[in-house]
Amino acid sequence: MKKLFLTAPILLITFCSFAQGISGGIKAGLNLANQKFSGDGISLDTKSKPGIHVGGYLTVMFTEQLGLQPEILFSMQGAKFDIAGGDYKSNFNYLAVPILFRYNVNEMINIHVGPQVGVLLSAEVEYDGDKEDVKDDFKKADIGGVVGLGVDLPIGLGFGARYVLGFSQISDDTDENGEVKNSVFQLYACYKLFGKKE
Repeated sequence: MKKLFLTAPILLITFCSFAQGISGGIKAGLNLANQKFSGDGISLDTKSKPGIHVGGYLTVMFTEQLGLQPEILFSMQGAKFDIAGGDYKSNFNYLAVPILFRYNVNEMINIHVGPQVGVLLSAEVEYDGDKEDVKDDFKKADIGGVVGLGVDLPIGLGFGARYVLGFSQISDDTDENGEVKNSVFQLYACYKLFGKKE
């Protein structure tokens, strides 16, 4: 892990030295999060849970079409589900770090795809107003994949939508809880604070 933290800045500096354009800004939007539960004897009817995400992004373009877009986001996730006739809600907060490959279709439209690492900040289950801290029952990291579509306006304002699919099992107790995976659909707005505004 130490080597990763030492290597990542060096790679980023190397990428930036070949970049044709660097820009960055802030972004925020709506999360429609869900969790998939699977395992022997487990059948949960889950529903999407609304939340928000907010953070910043950096865009490093190597050509006019191809670039890299790392982001750091606070992301509210979880799900709504029913157990034995009772309505439950899981509230998970992550620090999400997507590293996205970006392709500019034209000056306005871009496609982005890549991996995401989420670091668990908090986790609780809520039922009938009562909340229970369950962070210790879940893994500290969540690995997923991202695919999305963005639109950049000439004034520096942008909009987009993306889907984040969790690849990793996030529950520490597979025997009791089965397999649990995150998924999130996001709608967002962003504003470029520095860099070229077409």
